[in-house]
Amino acid sequence: MLGIYKTVAVLLGTLSSLLAVQASTGRRFEEITLTGGAVNITSPGFPKHYGANLTYAWRIHASSIDRRVGVDIVYFALESSRHCQYDRLSFYDGPDNSTGPLFQFCGTNTDPRSFLSSGDSMYIQFTSDSFVNEEGFRIVVIDFEKCGGTLTATSKVANITSPGYPYTYFNGLNCTWIITSENENDTVGLTTLHSDIEASPSHACFDVLSVYNGNTTEADQYLGQSCSNQRPRYQSSKNSLLVQFTTDGSTTKQGFMLQYVARKEGDCNNTYLVYFTPIIILSPGYPDSYDRNLKCVIELADIGHSMAGNLKLDILNSDLDGAYPHCDNDSVTLYQGGSRIGEFCGDSSITSIGPYYSNGMVMKMVFKTNDDTSGRGFRIRASHSVRKVVPTLSKDCGSQFLNATTHPQHLQSPGYPVRYPSNEECLWTITASNPNMMVRINVIDSDIYSTDRSYVNCKFDRVTAYDGPSIFNDTLLFWCGQSRPTLQSSGSAITVQFHTYLFGHQRGFKLAYLETNEPYTCGGTLNITTTDYTTLTSPNYPGPYPNRQDCNWIIYAPPNTNIEAKVRNTLIESTSQCSYDYLEICDGMRSSVSDPGRYCGDDSTDYISSGHIISVRFHSDSSTRYKGFQMLLKAGHFSGSATEELSASYSNEYIYSPNYPFNYPSNTESSWKITADEYYSVLINVMESRLQNSYNCLEDYMEAFDGSDPFAPSLGRWCGKSEPVKTSSGSFMFLKFKSDSSGVDRGFKIKYTNKYNYKSPDFDTNVGAIVGGSIGGTFLMLLIICGIAMFIYKKSRRIPTTNVPVYYTVGHVPPSSNFGQAPMTNTMPPTTFTGPPSYTTSAQAVDTPHSAYLNSGTVPNKL
Repeated sequence: MLGIYKTVAVLLGTLSSLLAVQASTGRRFEEITLTGGAVNITSPGFPKHYGANLTYAWRIHASSIDRRVGVDIVYFALESSRHCQYDRLSFYDGPDNSTGPLFQFCGTNTDPRSFLSSGDSMYIQFTSDSFVNEEGFRIVVIDFEKCGGTLTATSKVANITSPGYPYTYFNGLNCTWIITSENENDTVGLTTLHSDIEASPSHACFDVLSVYNGNTTEADQYLGQSCSNQRPRYQSSKNSLLVQFTTDGSTTKQGFMLQYVARKEGDCNNTYLVYFTPIIILSPGYPDSYDRNLKCVIELADIGHSMAGNLKLDILNSDLDGAYPHCDNDSVTLYQGGSRIGEFCGDSSITSIGPYYSNGMVMKMVFKTNDDTSGRGFRIRASHSVRKVVPTLSKDCGSQFLNATTHPQHLQSPGYPVRYPSNEECLWTITASNPNMMVRINVIDSDIYSTDRSYVNCKFDRVTAYDGPSIFNDTLLFWCGQSRPTLQSSGSAITVQFHTYLFGHQRGFKLAYLETNEPYTCGGTLNITTTDYTTLTSPNYPGPYPNRQDCNWIIYAPPNTNIEAKVRNTLIESTSQCSYDYLEICDGMRSSVSDPGRYCGDDSTDYISSGHIISVRFHSDSSTRYKGFQMLLKAGHFSGSATEELSASYSNEYIYSPNYPFNYPSNTESSWKITADEYYSVLINVMESRLQNSYNCLEDYMEAFDGSDPFAPSLGRWCGKSEPVKTSSGSFMFLKFKSDSSGVDRGFKIKYTNKYNYKSPDFDTNVGAIVGGSIGGTFLMLLIICGIAMFIYKKSRRIPTTNVPVYYTVGHVPPSSNFGQAPMTNTMPPTTFTGPPSYTTSAQAVDTPHSAYLNSGTVPNKL
């Protein structure tokens, strides 16, 4: 024991010595005047750790009084503390630190990371204390030219860049540029060369670049907006464009570079790129009259979405010479590839025109005028559409249009039953003979490639059914794999689409179709026998069951028999109470007052009825779909009573009441004999109990016995919702469950496992060693904890040291206060070291591209 005390004393002495880290001190001041570029400022020694007791300051001046100082924090890692009381980097809006700081940062979090001074100067001060040092910081200070202004477009291209480009733009900006062509009859074209503007993952714009026609921001002059990495193009209808850039108070990015140029009168051919936000296309001269004898070819491409889709054109305003749909004079004609998909003219305020859709990602517009014009032209919105693309059909699909009769007919995939082709695209429209009839489809066979065994996603090959005569009608359902659904239209037509990729080597599908006037419902009556199992499944099994289903079956066995139901190969949406999708089984005819118990999830379970009738119900809600259920049914003379012998182990095992999670049968008796390992007891924990409640549990009950049979002493009987915990005194426990004829409920779930028996011989012989070892270990742990507590206490005192040579030049900034108290002595000699060399901030400007931005006002600081 004396040796332990000596060891602890040495340990505490070492910890005290480590606390006596010697500090360096240093102060430095530098004055920097920006010259139109950017300057890097770093902490002393960056990227190595900065020293202790430092006070560094920089006074930054813009190149002229009409400019401001911009700060971009590139890297930041200081000691973290509450209210930045230890190490900190402070920014002051002005030439000194006489006012409160604009921002003060420590740790690793800086918000905002970029900001501006309100005037032409900023004061920056870095302070460190005597203890913890980190990597420090790197900031870029930028000579900020106030943004916005008036620009002139000529035949020679020129650029506009965001403030701070290519480093970073700043928070709280509101910049406006008005670009006017040199010749009043010319128009202005604007192209985005580069864009890195803050946006959400869903492409919502936080910082926004907006473009307007003319020199106003009125809503009817809006042409579009962009952010993220979008690079749209814009075209004015007359001789000017307005560009507006606004930023919020959080994240900043690199910014943008735009290119503008004047376009000659009559030069109206254009290409527009459609991203996540719509763009507006105007006819030349809009809203004034367009020119004579024009032929403008306008190409559009949807490039902002990875998923296939269409372009949508909304005709916001049309005033073209002619009477729609007879466009003999002036017109806009729409093309998809080489095919014409639409044409419009006339006055949209009189006749509704559009919308128009492409059948893919590209579309062409041709605007033609004759020599006698009188209209104002058009204003069109182009956007991405999720409307389905009509596929190019394969040649081996057979007849596309089929007629249903009351007699079943068959439709099968190309190549069935051997193998369907890759990259197949087939459409069939099945129509009833009478508008009051409906079309029903029964899938007889299905073998379609799928990587999802539950057939829920059908990511590659699939068959899709639409409730109507085209793919633009609502989807009834889709299937793949081994699914064999039954489905029915709500009207007189149904459309079936078969789509394959490169992977499939399956035989395909075969279905029967017919017309009917009877509504389709799942469920019905089923008669079973004593000879073979009868299979009952959820709709579409083994594919995903449909949403909003409520299927009811009544199962009949021969009189004087009962029913065994085995639920296998099942997957139903699982929740703790099975409240969304579920399977129910009732013993007998379903009653409105009965509570049959619910099943969901993927566990296998068995059910035994007390009579020859059961009722089965399957319910699905409006959301998630899964594989469904398969139930094997057979009539016979089955008993719910049984006796099982079980072995307890270290892992958790479970006992369930008969038919669990459905209601247990009446007049049944089951028992379980559980055996533990030598020197172990049996521990049971009742996880769920729903038994018929009665006085003294005389009707339905569960009872535990402290031995191997029901003649052993009782450990207790329970019923109702009681959930006890029981432990045997030896290696055996016997459990007995009994139900009468008066009522049933969900039943029980019991967890059982081994528990070490402390009355065993091993425990008696080793108790001295265990107790002695525990006391010794506890004492040693207390000593270690005392040492750690002493270390933490001394660290919190933050003790400075002296007698350290200093190699820093003292500047003109007042020294900061030190935190801590008088130095502490110990048995070890003081440690000495030489501080890092003096740090000099480079004031050489970093070249930036020429920017044409000007400014009109002061941008407010963001706190």
